Amino acid sequence: MSMRLSRKKILALCMSGALVLSSIPGMYVKSVAAKKNNSPVIRLNTTSIKLVKGKKKTLKVTVKNVKKLKKVTFTSKNKKVVSVTAKGVIKAVKAGSTKIEVKVSYIPKSSNKVTKKTVRCTVKVTNPEDTTDVAPDLTVQATAAPAPTVYGDAGKVSGYNSEQSNYLLNINASDKVHDISDILYGIFIEDINFAADGGLYAEMVQNRSFEFTNLASDNEKHAWSDVGTVTAKVVKDDKTGCLNANNPNYMVIENKSDSDAGIANEGFLDGMSIKENTGYDFSVYAKGMDSYTGPLNVKLMNGSDVVGSGTIENVTAEWKKYELKLTSSVTSNKNVKLQVTIPKGKIAIDMVSLFPQDTYKGRKNGLRKDLAEKLEELHPGFLRFPGGCVVEGATIETRYNWKDSIGADSSGQPFEFNGKYGDVAARKQGQNIWTDERAANDKYPSFMTYGLGFYEYFQLAEDIDAVGVPVINCGKCCMGQSDGSGPSLDSAEFKQYIQDALDLVEFCRGDKTTKWGKIRIAMGHEKPFKLKYVGIGNEQWGDDFFKHYEAFVDAFNDAKKTNPALYGDIELMFTAGVDDGDSGKDVYMEAYNEAAKWLKAHPDKTINDFAGAIDHHYYNEPSWFLTHTDYYDEKNYSRTTDNMTTSTYGGGMNVFLGEYAAQSNTWKAALSEAAYMTGLERNGDIVKMAAYAPLFGNLTALHWSPDLIWFNNNTVTSSVNYYVQKIFAKNAGTTLLKSDMSGATVASKPFAGKVGVGTWNTAAKFDNAKVVSNDTGKILGKDTFTKAENFSKYWEKATDGNWSVKNGKLVQSSDVTNTVAYGNQGSVAYFGNNTWKNYTYTVEATKTSGQEGFMIPFAVGDKNENYFWNIGGWNNTVSCLQKVSGGSKSGQIAGTIMSCQISEGEKYKIKIVVKDRNVKCYLDDMLYVDYTIPETEGSESYQVVSTDKTGDVIIKLVNVTGADKTFAIDVTGLGEISDEADVDVVAGQSETDDNILGKEEAVTLKSDKVTGIKDKFNYTVPKYSVTVLRIKHK
Repeated sequence: MSMRLSRKKILALCMSGALVLSSIPGMYVKSVAAKKNNSPVIRLNTTSIKLVKGKKKTLKVTVKNVKKLKKVTFTSKNKKVVSVTAKGVIKAVKAGSTKIEVKVSYIPKSSNKVTKKTVRCTVKVTNPEDTTDVAPDLTVQATAAPAPTVYGDAGKVSGYNSEQSNYLLNINASDKVHDISDILYGIFIEDINFAADGGLYAEMVQNRSFEFTNLASDNEKHAWSDVGTVTAKVVKDDKTGCLNANNPNYMVIENKSDSDAGIANEGFLDGMSIKENTGYDFSVYAKGMDSYTGPLNVKLMNGSDVVGSGTIENVTAEWKKYELKLTSSVTSNKNVKLQVTIPKGKIAIDMVSLFPQDTYKGRKNGLRKDLAEKLEELHPGFLRFPGGCVVEGATIETRYNWKDSIGADSSGQPFEFNGKYGDVAARKQGQNIWTDERAANDKYPSFMTYGLGFYEYFQLAEDIDAVGVPVINCGKCCMGQSDGSGPSLDSAEFKQYIQDALDLVEFCRGDKTTKWGKIRIAMGHEKPFKLKYVGIGNEQWGDDFFKHYEAFVDAFNDAKKTNPALYGDIELMFTAGVDDGDSGKDVYMEAYNEAAKWLKAHPDKTINDFAGAIDHHYYNEPSWFLTHTDYYDEKNYSRTTDNMTTSTYGGGMNVFLGEYAAQSNTWKAALSEAAYMTGLERNGDIVKMAAYAPLFGNLTALHWSPDLIWFNNNTVTSSVNYYVQKIFAKNAGTTLLKSDMSGATVASKPFAGKVGVGTWNTAAKFDNAKVVSNDTGKILGKDTFTKAENFSKYWEKATDGNWSVKNGKLVQSSDVTNTVAYGNQGSVAYFGNNTWKNYTYTVEATKTSGQEGFMIPFAVGDKNENYFWNIGGWNNTVSCLQKVSGGSKSGQIAGTIMSCQISEGEKYKIKIVVKDRNVKCYLDDMLYVDYTIPETEGSESYQVVSTDKTGDVIIKLVNVTGADKTFAIDVTGLGEISDEADVDVVAGQSETDDNILGKEEAVTLKSDKVTGIKDKFNYTVPKYSVTVLRIKHK
């Protein structure tokens, strides 16, 4: 670009007749042809010059409208600072400031008289920067904090003594503040990480109806392999010969050999798992071809061994379902396959299925028992399903369709198959949004059989004594992973989305006289399913979504008038987008502004007519949860619609916290979630439901982590986060009691620590790293990268990256970051001392290739505790601060976000000024960040106190420190107190504790009883623990 502009300037000068005068030998003077009648112009090429001592620069004179240039003289006003030659070459002699005076004699065009003019230029000289490297002092390190005082024995009651305690906790059991939602703690199931097909849904055969597409390896034959000498081909999209219109593909097996041959299925993920002396239900639809009548041989294979078998005789020439029981003679979870073979002949098969007989509640088409029991043990108040992004779809065509999940025809009407409704063989396969559409040969593709459909979800909710909370598509596909497109508001297609939502209510609540109620009854559930909330859309935002949502609102308000018995108490749920009210504030608050606008336009309506709840989703680092336990306190979240647009985080609407997690399966993250849950329960009047997400994870093909429950083909393990959810749900209160605690607040710490350089999927080079004390001006550390050995001496390569010192630069040459291993840090190297504070850090950075810009760490304790300035993050669009705490990375810190794009090949000057709790970040002298850490950063411990129908005083205590803590507890208003209390505890030994799949769980819930309870007593909770005391009335 610069070269092109230079060429344009040269061309313009040539075209205007410009010429360079050479009448004065050696003179750097340019004369430009003038327009007629213009006055003479005498000027310098610059009026201000900055030079480093010893450097030179030429001062040039430009003249216009001059007949003849006679003489030009250059004079330095202070030759001790700069000298100047007759040709205008200035040389910087020493630091200082002076002027160069230039006298010009010339004859103007308008006369023959010699004229004189003087012009001046200011010159400032600075000393050259000292290029001597300064090694950081690595002998001085941060001193360890003094050991905390411990007053009692963990888990023990002692006599009340406020002076022998860490905190005072006062409880008034007679002061009932407000009711708490009776379904506050629940679960959210989305078919991500193979949570449904391959997970909770107990079907063992993958691609049972041969409907997979070219996104999968082996296409329609994915997960199947040939057995023996056979021709086994999938017949695709056969409108006349298929099983039914929703299941158009089927397999044709032709065996011309004299030995059995056919196909075998490997199952999902890490394969099938079988148990000795355990029964399995096999079923298949089959029809003989070319007069073949059987047999059809079915075998469970463990490697080359037959460990279970059965035979189907008398196969007809028409499609028919055949069933038999297989019993395994071994226990194995490796190399297990299901074989379906025939002797010489030809047969068509479809819907090949294998279920364990021992499903959850013994249901046909049931759920994997061990996984479902984990859900039951959580005592959830609600079950949100089926998503999540699955609801939206990568395209509107691949959205989750609840009617398809129970069996519907192409026009959305109930689909009858073999005289039945809801048969899984008549449910059209869907494509899961978590399938990688860029892949054409995916080993682990995600499709949706819909075997676990809306009927089964509602049945599961009933089985675990929870309320089903369905989410349906709003007429738009995913906005986070796609473009959010969908049918126009005035189209018949969009009106069908609204009708589908109304029909869902009828399906759940209707009797046998209603179209969709009749289908539910025909599927086996005569009584209505519990239903109160219906979510409209997932993580959507913006004007177009608001219009879509409000069309649903209008339709449901009309339905409430015409059929109040069916629709009268149904409440819709709005969505606040994809983030919290800090880092996602703009989108988040748009939702509240829209609700307020709707209320203003409908003065006869209440907020519940618009939304029974607003769906919040956020995934943040542990420190965010620890410092935001007051997120829904009334000071931040208004209880009235009057302040819903002006309160910090909105208000006026009930809250459904549909998805949240602290970004890690470590005990530190789980403790932060527990602390946050005390705030949820304290605000249970406005927070109606809350669910951790995602629910299930596996180690074979993972879409998202952390997850609440981890599984493989034979084992299930509860995460440490699971036990936090369990202890809170087990002891859920229904009424908040007045309580206050003192002594636990933690003052925030100033920025302190090392500095560094880094990138994310980007290659770059760095130079002139320097850290200077703001207090003394002393250089604390400096590296000009003239000595390659300094990198190994004074820098710490904390993660990955190809680091080297070349040509006086620190080079990170890899533009690929291992984001799985180092997703919290990027490719980084650290420099300095972790005691550094109140400093200015400068460094030069140049991007050489890659997707983003620079990640510049500061206040570094280590790779798990630091801040960094992300310059050109989010695909080279954003500048922001982020924080790594406990090994977990934050999102964009609110108040630090600006648009930013880093150009390849351009050198940038980066400056970070740290002073106490404030940091300012500059890019090429432009201020991008001015951030101050809040005065308080959470607490050492957290509490909430409630009661329930038992009358117990339920005290929840969360200790996030590494020391036992004693609470001096004073209970009033309860009357006579029982000496004995129930205690539930979930505790860890360190913040890094993690329950590993297949190993003994490090953190679990333990229950006990304690004695010595009085109206005043001391109780010591263990370090890193969640404790629930249930104080009983005599």
